[in-house]
This record gives sequence, C-alpha cells and structure tokens, in this order.
Amino acid sequence: MAILHTPVEGFTGPGVAGLMFVDGKAETDDPAVIAYAQRHGYRVEASAKRKAPAAKPETPKAPAETPKE
Repeated sequence: MAILHTPVEGFTGPGVAGLMFVDGKAETDDPAVIAYAQRHGYRVEASAKRKAPAAKPETPKAPAETPKE
C-alpha cells in the first residue's frame, strides 16, 4: 500500500486512475498507478498494509435435544 501526495498541496478531488484525493492524499496498491505518480511529481510514501479485521471465533452450539419417547 502506498500513500500518494499530490504536487498541489491540499488538493481534494478525483486524480490519477480515478483515485479520490482528500487534502492532497490518496492510497493505492496498484503498482502502475504508483509508477505513474512517481514519474509525474507526486510524492509516494510507503504505508503499512491494512490488516483484514480479525474473524470472530465461533461459539460452539449446544447439540439439539432429541425428543424422548
């Protein structure tokens, strides 16, 4: 994941490859977009990869009771 910083400080709006910039920043993990941004004067900052939310552990369900005859 990388954070792109626009050459125009504080820019908010659509930018490279449809990224939405807010206050001059947008995030992408697309290597082609990152390469384009570097060639065109954007500052590229590496960021830590986002972790997927941890899955909730399943609580074992009690077995269904069977009717007694």
